[in-house]
Parts: sequence; C-alpha cells; structure tokens
Amino acid sequence: MSPGAPEPTVSFARWYAALVPRLPTVARCHLPRAPLDARRRELVAAVVAGAAGSDALARLHADWHDVLGPAELTEVDDEVLAWAVRAVGPLPVLDPAELPDEVTPAAARAVGALVVHGVVASATLARASSLAGRVTGSRPRRPAAALGDLVAVAAGLPLALPSLAVGSVLGVVGRLAPPAVPVEVDADANLLAQLLAETLPTWFGSAWGRTFVAGLPVEVPVAVRSGLTGATVRVGRGRVQVADGIADDIWALFDGEVDALVRAGSHSLTRELRAARLRR
Repeated sequence: MSPGAPEPTVSFARWYAALVPRLPTVARCHLPRAPLDARRRELVAAVVAGAAGSDALARLHADWHDVLGPAELTEVDDEVLAWAVRAVGPLPVLDPAELPDEVTPAAARAVGALVVHGVVASATLARASSLAGRVTGSRPRRPAAALGDLVAVAAGLPLALPSLAVGSVLGVVGRLAPPAVPVEVDADANLLAQLLAETLPTWFGSAWGRTFVAGLPVEVPVAVRSGLTGATVRVGRGRVQVADGIADDIWALFDGEVDALVRAGSHSLTRELRAARLRR
C-alpha cells in the first residue's frame, strides 16, 4: 500500500460478522466430498482476492490452483465467477438467487462462504499493510485508525492464516514440480486419439501428475476403445503420447463410450483461456 493510498473502504466489521456463521461451510469446502471441488474453490478464491484488490492473495490462490491442475469448466462456472466478483464490495450483499439455476443450494452456500472468507482475508492483509505503514511512518499516524487496523488484524489473521500457510507451501510445491509436457499426437489421428489428447492435460496437469509423468522410469501403454475405434496412450519417461489403434504391448484396455471425452474436448479451448485470464 502506497503512502498516498486511501483508507480501506471495506467494512471489515460487517464482512467479519458475515463470515462467522459461514466458517463451518468454509471448513467444509476444504474437506473431502465438499459441495465445490478444490479446483473451483481456488478459482473462486483467486478471483475474489483480485476483485478485493489483494494481488498477493490472488497469486497465492492461482498457484494453489496450478498445483491442483486445470479444471473442466463450463459457461455456468463463468456465471458463478462473475457473481463472486460482483459480490465484492464495501458491504456483504450476497444474493444467491442471482446464481445460475444449475447451481445446487449446497454449492451456492459454498460459493457465498468463499466470497466472504476471501474478502475478509484480503481486508486483513490490507489492514496489516496499513498498520505497518502507520508504524513506519509511511502512513499518517492516527491512533484511532491504527487501533482499528490492529483489531482487524488480530481478528482476521487467525481465519486467514491457514489458507495463507497452505497456499504458500503448495505454491513452492508447484514451482518445484516439473512443467507439464505437451501431449504428442499425430495431426491426422482418429477422433478418439484427438479427444484423449485434449483430455490428458486435465488428468496430468496437477503438480502430482506432472511429477508422475516426469519420474515414471518406464513407458506405460494403456489403450482406450469405443466401438470399432481405438487409441493407445503411452505415459512415462517425461512424455505423453497418443497413437491410433490398440498396440500389442498394452498393459490395460478401457472399453466404453466417448461422451465424457467429447465434453472434455469441447471445454479444452475455454479452459486454456480461463487459465490465461487467471494469470493476468
């Protein structure tokens, strides 16, 4: 926060009061079988922090999202993220009725809780910066304002610290993990092979998936068949390859329909655009 920056406009007390009854929901969002998956949770947290003016917190959640890997998002997710951004303001005014009809009540409560938690965490960091500025003299030393900053930091830091700590650790993990490798596929490959090539970055895009691909000492060939069409995926030795047909040396064969692959392929471009936008 620069010396000439305005005083914080977010009502910390009102947002904090809105957060307290939502704390169980926030905790539930970080547990297994949460109403919102971890990748979407971090996307919401990142866009809320950005809308609240906390670039550092937005980067932390973006790094956390990178560790988890890309999510298969739809237009509904775009509407939810836009709603989360609109909800950020001086006072906590959240209307779940404005969310898309496809969002379940449990997911709506989760998104609302994440918005409130994100605003409180962002405001806490802003108040901590403001307090540091008053102590060092880079901001006006107003006793009443300094006391308000101190109270806000004391109240908000215990609620923001767990996410800050975990996000910081996972950010380091993400930076240490090897980069994602491009999926190798022939330009004239069959539709099934191309759909697999579009889907595999989601499966192996997390830090753990990237580490698995880079560290696997042997190539593991697995085939997928749908009707009369087949494709073989080879993973390991730092490469991911997709080829037409079912190879003779495969370790396993998965036989089924391609509806999920078609959906994943149709979301590939929008997923890349959202990831690029998150990094801006």
